[in-house]
Amino acid sequence: MEEFIGFGLIGVIAILIILGIKKLFTKKKSSFEYEDEIILDNDMVHYGPFSGSNKNPYRKFLLLLTVSSSYLSATIDMKTIDNWGIISFNETLVMRKTSDSSLSEMYIEMNRPFCICTNPRIITPVGTSNYNVEDKIEATMIINNYKPKKIVFNVDAVFDDTGHYLLKPIHHPGLRNAELIKIKFPTNVAIDDILFITEGMTNAMKQTERICFSDYQLTEPNIEDVKV
Repeated sequence: MEEFIGFGLIGVIAILIILGIKKLFTKKKSSFEYEDEIILDNDMVHYGPFSGSNKNPYRKFLLLLTVSSSYLSATIDMKTIDNWGIISFNETLVMRKTSDSSLSEMYIEMNRPFCICTNPRIITPVGTSNYNVEDKIEATMIINNYKPKKIVFNVDAVFDDTGHYLLKPIHHPGLRNAELIKIKFPTNVAIDDILFITEGMTNAMKQTERICFSDYQLTEPNIEDVKV
């Protein structure tokens, strides 16, 4: 009986020693189940090119985009076969679409680390109108020839040197599956109507998301003064 007890104690001690050694040399497992799991940080702040933050020269960035993309030295500056532009600015990717008239541009941000399409903006000529920053402009948006929806634009910036507005829709219909976006202004608003042919937007979003989630280093473009 004593022999059985002795062997039992030796066995327990051996198991404890093995477990201790295994724990000592086993690599500590991350608290996240997946490597690409998003870590939320309440103190994390990102400033995109359209954020309006003084910490980024977004106004100059947009001005140069309006004039010509050739003045930008971005890490990423490409155009998809669906005729969507994808460019980078700091840790932000920007999807770019030119209007049917080639006079207006639509921009959609995708910021790291979350890589979600946000903040659609439109740059369009001032025309004979005279709005100021923070003014509100009513309009009608039509997606894929569906029922028109009333929207309101906020004037985020006025580029006096090029004669363009930066407009942010305060609310808008869903754009993800849009193939045609028409923006019509009332007769009392002296801004030309805008038409965007947005076929391939979903593909462009997926391609931009793939770049965003990758380890590719996005750097700030070198912006030079341009005489317009």
